[in-house]
Amino acid sequence: MTRTPIKLPSAVLAISASLFVACQGAVPNQVLTKPAPVSEPPPASLRPALWPYRPSTQKQSFVIDQRAVIAIRSDTNTRTDSVSSHAELAFVVAATGGVSGNVSAFAVRMNALEASVPAGLALPFPFRGDFSTRGAQLEFLTPRDAAPCASNPLSIVQSFRDLWLRAPDTLRVGSAWNDSASYVICRDGIPLHASVHRSFRVTRATERDGRLVLEVARAARTSIEGTGAQFGEAVSITGTGSGELTYQIDPLAGEIVSATGSALLDFSMRSRLRAQAVHQTAEIRIGRT
Repeated sequence: MTRTPIKLPSAVLAISASLFVACQGAVPNQVLTKPAPVSEPPPASLRPALWPYRPSTQKQSFVIDQRAVIAIRSDTNTRTDSVSSHAELAFVVAATGGVSGNVSAFAVRMNALEASVPAGLALPFPFRGDFSTRGAQLEFLTPRDAAPCASNPLSIVQSFRDLWLRAPDTLRVGSAWNDSASYVICRDGIPLHASVHRSFRVTRATERDGRLVLEVARAARTSIEGTGAQFGEAVSITGTGSGELTYQIDPLAGEIVSATGSALLDFSMRSRLRAQAVHQTAEIRIGRT
């Protein structure tokens, strides 16, 4: 009997989890042989210990670039692919905290092929997200089709979750909070149930070109699982991921200035005839337009 390989879910990098590595070591005692230099006083904008934070209700536009390297091991063979995506979108945050916007550009590139818009995706497309409870991430809908396995737009918007965070009303260096979400995305007809837990911490305050910027570190843990059928065979998928992302946030404007991070995802796909293990590393860069 000829074994049919399990089809790799396309654009797996849409399952965004982040690699968080925390390392602390003991600091040896130091002997000062001369007086420590007197530091300059901090800029006026950094002197307050607290800064109010209100999400901006003005229209915001972003570019999101993601790149993943995917190693697929099946039996004794290993194949490595690269997948990258480029997205452009704009949105407005409502007074209630929900968002509504449009994705104007989205293209995916596999290996050395030319970047292209996924088949069946019509651009631009709208999206909307609302908060159901405090501590939860946005829940998204796309008016054209809300069914995960029939909606490319919905799966794409799910991959942009790092654009939105629900910070406390007041921030200081050391402020910390958490959020979580459970949602369904679809890859090649298989619904994947994803659970994401994120933790945030303000690590420092700086001033850039007269603008106050807070640096926020985000750590995330992700788990995925799903079952479906490919080529007439039942397929199951399970996996876990983790990652890190560093935001530059303007608290006075209530906006993300930029963000960069990395992600790690390991998952397996099994059918009656075959098993595949997938190891994915990814990078994400968020910028303003």
